[in-house]
Amino acid sequence: MQRITVTLDADLVVEVDRVAELRGYAGRSEAMRDLLRRGLTETRRQRDPDLSCVASFTFVAEAGIRDLGQRLAEVQQRRHDLVIAQVQVPLDHAATLHTLLVRGRVRDILAFADEVATQRGVRHDSLSIIPALIEVSDHGHGPEPHPHEHIRT
Repeated sequence: MQRITVTLDADLVVEVDRVAELRGYAGRSEAMRDLLRRGLTETRRQRDPDLSCVASFTFVAEAGIRDLGQRLAEVQQRRHDLVIAQVQVPLDHAATLHTLLVRGRVRDILAFADEVATQRGVRHDSLSIIPALIEVSDHGHGPEPHPHEHIRT
């Protein structure tokens, strides 16, 4: 690790200390590293929409909204290349929490998330994107070689 010197306004130092305390960081340095990683990830995402990534997309769907389940299933089916896994948890009689794990290009994942989030009856969506190098290699873990993906973050 390299040591660098950064000059911050007093108000910004207070904010960093508050984040460090609230999130339980060991100190300012760890908080600053995490904040920098997040900022750099966001900058990279905006600069390169073709960047490969993995993401978690979470939203709440209202129960009883006409054809919502069918519309959501159709969107996911059209983009089956992105969706890795999904979990649905009933929150109460009126809403279900959905979490979709996806992988692909940032631009595709953003478009997919927008298409889901704008469906009538979907509310409180959140998308968390992590840049990742997705490689397909052909090697075996047993007697026969087979192609599969490796994801490096």
